[in-house]
Amino acid sequence: ATKDGSVLVSHSDDGNALNDARLIHVPAADHPAGSKRPIFFTPENFPRYVGSAMGPGYQPSNETAGYPVFEPIGYIDQVSHTYGYQSGSYGVINEHGVAVGESTCGAMFGTCGANQTVGCEPGRKVGVALMSIDTLSYLAMERCTSSRQAVEMMGQLALQHGFYGPVDSFEGSGESLVVADPDEAWAFQILSDPTGTSAIWAAQRLPDDHMTVVANMYTIREVDANDKANFILSPNLFEVAKSKGWWKDGTPFDFTKMYSGGEYAHKYYSGRRMWQGFQMASPSLSLPADYEDIRYKAAYPWSVKPDKLVSQHDVMAWHRDWYAGTEFDMTQGLQAGPFGTPDRFATSSQVKGNWERSIALYRTNAVYVQQLHHVAEGKPAGLASVAWYGGGPAHYAVFVPLPSGMSTSVPSLTFANAEKFESYSMNWNTRHIMNVCQVNFKAMHQTVQAQQLALEKKGDELLEKMRASKSSQEEINEAFLGHAAEALSKWRSLSSELLFLYSGNSRYAEHWKAMGYSEQWLEKSGYKEGPPPAPVEDRCPLKCDGQDAVVV
Repeated sequence: ATKDGSVLVSHSDDGNALNDARLIHVPAADHPAGSKRPIFFTPENFPRYVGSAMGPGYQPSNETAGYPVFEPIGYIDQVSHTYGYQSGSYGVINEHGVAVGESTCGAMFGTCGANQTVGCEPGRKVGVALMSIDTLSYLAMERCTSSRQAVEMMGQLALQHGFYGPVDSFEGSGESLVVADPDEAWAFQILSDPTGTSAIWAAQRLPDDHMTVVANMYTIREVDANDKANFILSPNLFEVAKSKGWWKDGTPFDFTKMYSGGEYAHKYYSGRRMWQGFQMASPSLSLPADYEDIRYKAAYPWSVKPDKLVSQHDVMAWHRDWYAGTEFDMTQGLQAGPFGTPDRFATSSQVKGNWERSIALYRTNAVYVQQLHHVAEGKPAGLASVAWYGGGPAHYAVFVPLPSGMSTSVPSLTFANAEKFESYSMNWNTRHIMNVCQVNFKAMHQTVQAQQLALEKKGDELLEKMRASKSSQEEINEAFLGHAAEALSKWRSLSSELLFLYSGNSRYAEHWKAMGYSEQWLEKSGYKEGPPPAPVEDRCPLKCDGQDAVVV
């Protein structure tokens, strides 16, 4: 399905302002026989972890001053060697080109983490489950060289040690990962079991020439336990549903119908993004935009074959989409304001209603596209697979390439303190640009987009250059750190450049010509009902007929 034969997976980390948006490299390590791997509670807020168990990037520092070192909530057996990887809220990519993308989903069951008291199921006061999706993804990065191996390992650990979902997420207590390697991709969808001590899960393999979309809702439908090539299922999958009276032997088993909590927040929260994702890849399908309840009646196929081969830049563009050109285009109408912004910020108003949920989102902390290749003969292994990483909302971020073989953190991406602005943070500079663009999105975003494409083209050229050379580890690190630094430098200056180029809602390039407002917005904004024209001054003075006295 891809232009270059790679496997592509992506993720948009849509959280809130308190989430930990840092990207930190976890180095490979050897471990003594009989050692244990500590498991930590994963709050996802800043800082998501403080301690020495995940390498020097997580050790106490000025950035995390005042936060305590995390204590384990449990242990599992350690393996003799763990692989190096880039870590965000979830694992991103490891040195073998195994990568994941995450999506929180509503689920029928949920529980609290070990030693926790918030989010427990009825009847439980304190949690016992050890495994969150964050932890499972980290373990997959540390231990696995293929996506199938990762699915099987995560499933077994969740069954054995229990699974808990996000504690305070309005999006639900279930989770989904798309797990990929240079050969294949799997959707892995999981929830707690009713006892709060184990897990229920299903995994489905994506056909090689297809793409799929997961948007905060389970998507796996009818499963086939006999099709071992395309399904991997937890052993309790059928029995739990049967014990609840939801399913009978001999009838089709629809995972989403049985275990999904459906859409949350509002109708179309998930389905609209699924529709648009499939439409962008396969417009020839002409899929319906409307539906009833996609939990109980699937409106869209599980996967589709793209109309044309896809590149990593296509996926980046999909993540930057706000339904442009459709009837749901978020840059149109009164909701978009006078300057056509697609951003719909949260509201504390008592007015009841909902905004459309776009793919591009103002509260995205990080977004990335992983491009997974086999190692070519005679080429550096660490450059075969790459994560294109954007530090912030996709429509304002620039994607910088981070090869799987990088053995270091990227300074501009390791800083994203939720409690203070940091000029050396790509995340904060991206958010700054987003705020500036609210002045006049329609004009300013064109400049942002041009800079995004220019820097991403430079990233392509750098990858091509480095892959053609016999680069050392130090040279790989230096080259891609340099490109990331160049991107940060440009993003630091871009917000000021935008304020200058479009100062006072005028355009510098046109000799400060006023840009005005759209006619559509003027029609609806009350402009025409504003103050009337000034009175016509045609009396004496100034126009006198010589008969009226003129007062001087």
